[in-house]
Amino acid sequence: MSEAFVRAESGGFVFARPGTPLNPAQADALLQHLSNELEDARVAVEEARTRLADCQAAHKKKENELFLSRDCPKVGRGLGMVTAAERDAWVFSKAIAEWEAVHFAELHLANATGYMWKLRDQNSLAQSLNNNAQAAYQSYRGGGR
Repeated sequence: MSEAFVRAESGGFVFARPGTPLNPAQADALLQHLSNELEDARVAVEEARTRLADCQAAHKKKENELFLSRDCPKVGRGLGMVTAAERDAWVFSKAIAEWEAVHFAELHLANATGYMWKLRDQNSLAQSLNNNAQAAYQSYRGGGR
């Protein structure tokens, strides 16, 4: 990593010396780091999507098993029968672990996606900074390539 930027607690990048312009090499290094981070973030989003799909499938499977089990309360108006809402509450109470897994997988996917969008925003900013660094480098007398 360059001496010009460091990783923030949020996982993104911040400048080590705010207000100090980047030179072309530092701007290029920032773009390379962000490119690598974006690829890692893309993989994390893909893995989070797969995990969510697995959790949703496990939840549905558990619900179906419970609805079809002999212990599932029967819906009706007769003695010993329950309302559909009571039956659904019974199923939910028995499938709470699978529901929680879905819930946390959704949160994980949202966090992974949010991080990827943050990196995309930072990449756009870094491209502008790179353009500024290149222009400043080339504007010095004797500068340029």
